[in-house]
Formats: sequence, C-alpha cells, structure tokens
Amino acid sequence: MSTDTETPDIEPGEIQLFVPPDWFDLMADGTDRDATRERCADLVRRTYPDTSAERREEFTDGLLYCYDRYFADGVIMYGVITASLPSTGAQAVWQVYGGVVAVPGRPDELDLGALLSKVFDEQFAGATSYVERFSTDMGLGFGFIAQPPVRPPSDWESESASDVRTGLAGVLSCPSDGGRGLLVIGTCLDPDQVRELAGLVAVIAGHSVFTPSSTE
Repeated sequence: MSTDTETPDIEPGEIQLFVPPDWFDLMADGTDRDATRERCADLVRRTYPDTSAERREEFTDGLLYCYDRYFADGVIMYGVITASLPSTGAQAVWQVYGGVVAVPGRPDELDLGALLSKVFDEQFAGATSYVERFSTDMGLGFGFIAQPPVRPPSDWESESASDVRTGLAGVLSCPSDGGRGLLVIGTCLDPDQVRELAGLVAVIAGHSVFTPSSTE
C-alpha cells in the first residue's frame, strides 16, 4: 500500500508500506475522512452483524475518533491484530503504529540504546530493554523491545495486579544518509508476546521504502 507523507520539517513524499494483504489500516485513506468512515462502518457491520444499528454507529464513531487523533499526531499507519498465535495458540491483541520522522545526517552514529534508556528511565521507571541494529531495504534499521510496567486506570486498581506489564517493540528504518525515516511501534497486552510482535514490526519497517513522489 502507498501512503502520502506530509510531516512538518520533512520534505513531502510517498512511502510503500510492507504490510500483510489482509491488513486493516485505519489510516489507509489518508485525508479522505468520508472514505475512512465508510470503510470503518463496513468493518463494524461485518464484525458485529447481530448488533443494533445504533450501537454499530457508536463503534464507528469510536474508530473515527481514533482516526482524528492519530491523523493530528502525524500517524500514517495504525493496525490492530486480534488472532491466535500459530506458535502457542494464545490470543494476540496487538496494536501497530507508523509515522515518518526526521533523522540526523549520520544515523549510523545514533546511540539509540542511550536514547531509549533515557526515555525508559523517565517514562517506565527504569525498565530494561534490548536494542539491535540491522540492515533494511532503506539502509539502516534500529530495533528495540521492552516489557515496561504500566499503571492501570484508578478505577481498575482494585481489579488489576500491581505489577502489570505490557510488551513494547519498535523499529526505526532510514537511509544511510538520514533525512527521513519510518518509525514503527507495536504494543501487546501480553508482555510474553513481545518477541513475536517485534518480528512483525521488523518486517513492516524493514521492507517498507520511500518512493519518488508524483508531485516531485
């Protein structure tokens, strides 16, 4: 699938996203909000055929709310996976986001480990992480996985464990001379599924490429 990218401070262009053929991407219609609503409404109808039309409309409104929030934040891809893992049969509930980010001119000199450690120290109470560098179809890839603790909402505290963790995986893929890169982030409710999630994130980011824009 091809998606326009117009992130501030990054030259306009297009990116060919490498995603599964049955991938439902909330952001696939770009700025066409009406097309997005029609596609979401069709998904809700097929997913909940026995639910009242009024309730299905509420579900559709919820998806459109997400669309508006993500679009405002510069997200160009947002997909949700709910399926059984072939390896274990466990239920997967994963969310995968993607966006275009500005990358320094010498990305090979990035100390991504130090950067992520700082973020985790500030945001996730010193959660440990694993960072790896690898090659991608764009040039360079920097990937990480972590199992940070999360704080449940206050009204859930009596029903949740005190040590709740989630799975977090991400990949930054970019040309070797920097400029712009694709950042793909995935989260999973079961922290033990983070390695499988990281595999999907790495495939998406590793095989997606920027292409010459039709307007350039």
